[in-house]
Amino acid sequence: MTRFQQELSGNLGPFWKREAEKELVRVKADLESGLITIDGNGIARNRIGRVLMADMLEKLLLVTDKADKAATTAAREAEVSKELTAYREDKQSTSAEELAEMRAAFGKGTRVVNVLTGEHINL
Repeated sequence: MTRFQQELSGNLGPFWKREAEKELVRVKADLESGLITIDGNGIARNRIGRVLMADMLEKLLLVTDKADKAATTAAREAEVSKELTAYREDKQSTSAEELAEMRAAFGKGTRVVNVLTGEHINL
């Protein structure tokens, strides 16, 4: 059971149940006003055209049957994959400022890894 499902069911108490119910009203209002859209393939997007993340999709599916969970999830995965590829291609070498910030955070001599690029950096 997700956190939101626990809230909505009342398992976390009456306050969280009321807040979850209010959230569903907000999601429905966003859908009706066009802040959330669903295309012909059932892919749900937010106001800036990004595919909905899993938490918002979960809520949307509770207020409409127009969205397709599998299609939206696949579109989100494709969108994120494309963005990560672009990030890796555009990533320049680590700047002196970034190195200084990493040394301050992790300590000189530490080896860190950029989890997005796989780059290993010796501080």
